Amino acid sequence: MEKSTVATAYWASLITTVNGLSINEWVAIGGLLIGAATFLTNLWFKREHLKIARQQQQVGE
Repeated sequence: MEKSTVATAYWASLITTVNGLSINEWVAIGGLLIGAATFLTNLWFKREHLKIARQQQQVGE
């Protein structure tokens, strides 16, 4: 019984917080998420590029 009460309280808190955000705050959150996704994508591509460059260097030796 206590577990469901705690879960309900957390969900109610989350819903209240989400409903209280203005459009500017939603845009800021979206911008942060897009920025983080771009950073992680760039990091992954650079890592793959470095891996390919190392393989090509080993083949050339």
